[in-house]
Amino acid sequence: MRKRVVSLLLVLATLLGGVLSVGAADSFGLYVDGEEVTDAHVVLKNGVTYVSAYNVTRALVPDTTTTVWNSGAEDMVLKGTDVNINLHLNRDYVVANGRYLYTPGQVILHSTGDLLVPVRTLALALGAPLTWDGNGVYLTSGGTPLQSGDSYYDADQVALLAKVIRHEAGNQPLAGQVAVANVLLNRVKSGSFPDTLSGVVNQKGQFPGALNATPTTQHYIAAKLALDGARTVPTNCYWFNGVGKACWASRNKKLQATIGSHAFYGG
Repeated sequence: MRKRVVSLLLVLATLLGGVLSVGAADSFGLYVDGEEVTDAHVVLKNGVTYVSAYNVTRALVPDTTTTVWNSGAEDMVLKGTDVNINLHLNRDYVVANGRYLYTPGQVILHSTGDLLVPVRTLALALGAPLTWDGNGVYLTSGGTPLQSGDSYYDADQVALLAKVIRHEAGNQPLAGQVAVANVLLNRVKSGSFPDTLSGVVNQKGQFPGALNATPTTQHYIAAKLALDGARTVPTNCYWFNGVGKACWASRNKKLQATIGSHAFYGG
């Protein structure tokens, strides 16, 4: 009966598009190695399950401490063995061990003052296997946290992507900047374009002037997000142009997405 009630509550919250905060003791819980984490604050928002970043990280990595909490900037940095996670309220990404993980639902604030993040993002950052059912969310400790950004990212690829992002979408929202990076990376994998990022960027007539751009920190972040799997357009998007502007793709390919002032085409 409890499982059925929980499932109905989750469906209702999704349909309403609101936030369902459910207490572990009487409805929906979070468990680490089979033990309930009673202060985990499981919340469903727009179909995404959020959990308390600090409380869940501490349950998985017991020596985790909150090393910085700036209530004015609403920042939190969590540190533990092989773990360094930076969170900022309402930001669309989490930085874990120098890796940029996209959280389009944003980091949100619980009524208790805890910062909440998508449980999938936290599980990825901590290398914790994740499952769930109608009774709760289940995580397992002992996994390997994410490889550091210093060793994961190729500096040349990041710089090249950042230049194109600045040149093509410098004034666009983060989702639009990631989308431009997605288009380039889609081309690399397509088999119909050069199979290296440098080859795609330098293909004749495609991104003239991009190599002369001077990226800002934001453009480097968008590049790293895309390289770490952030996706705001489908894998079959290979072209983009200004919204309402005619081009070969707008005449011959399907409109896949519109983000900011850019239209993305493919298919």
